Amino acid sequence: MEKAKRVSVCGCGWLGLPLAKRLHHSGYETFGSKQTQEGAEVLERQGIKGVVVRLPLLLEAHSPTLNAFLAADVMVLNVPPGRQTTSADEYSTKILSLSEAAKAAGCHRLIFISTTSVYGDAEGEVTELTEPAPSTESGRVHADLEQQLRQSWGDDLVVLRLAGLIGPQRHPVKFLAGRQGIANGGAPVNLVHLDDVISAVIAILECWPTMTTLHLSVPQHPGREIYYREMARLAGLAQPEFQPGGEQGKWINASATVEALGLNWRYEDIMTLAPEL
Repeated sequence: MEKAKRVSVCGCGWLGLPLAKRLHHSGYETFGSKQTQEGAEVLERQGIKGVVVRLPLLLEAHSPTLNAFLAADVMVLNVPPGRQTTSADEYSTKILSLSEAAKAAGCHRLIFISTTSVYGDAEGEVTELTEPAPSTESGRVHADLEQQLRQSWGDDLVVLRLAGLIGPQRHPVKFLAGRQGIANGGAPVNLVHLDDVISAVIAILECWPTMTTLHLSVPQHPGREIYYREMARLAGLAQPEFQPGGEQGKWINASATVEALGLNWRYEDIMTLAPEL
């Protein structure tokens, strides 16, 4: 298939909106979804073709705009489960309904934004070949969806598993500052900046990779105590206190993904990158 020209971003929130903006400014015909008409109109004012999408999609006749959204060259499926609002079964039903509708409308390829939580409590080095062994509900539902989507799309699916996301108004130190007795202070952190995620998605669109299960985390993995105490200092927040010892933890080795996509890290040195609170 030739290079994608029409890209639909399902879920224009913290990650999806700046991704859709970058795609629009890069010359792609860009569709984006919101759950309300007001949200879709905000997208329109930014040059993105806004579409109201409420999941799960019903089997009723779709509007021409929704049909165009579903029939993209590539759909980026970026719909997080939400916090305590959707059960795993409901979330899975929503994602699969969208996948099936896109397939029926003639969408060519799909990028599914997943999570490195599919690796669960693995310890030591984790590569793209490491078998998922999820230990949380989020990890389990994402691992299951990856398999179901793969059965439907084959190599026309890229799964992109993301480590902890940092960027504008988003950093875990906000929730750790001033806390006492935090466990596993020696475990490595696995993080990736929003801008590097967007670069990875664009690289996938520019040249569809032969390796279709990818994951992304910067190559720097300081221990949690070292990292979060330094981030609290840089942000002017109260220092968190960690318990000694604890589990070894996992560190995500994304070197194969970086090579496959030809990525150059923009934010690799996370120890000197102050939180954008």
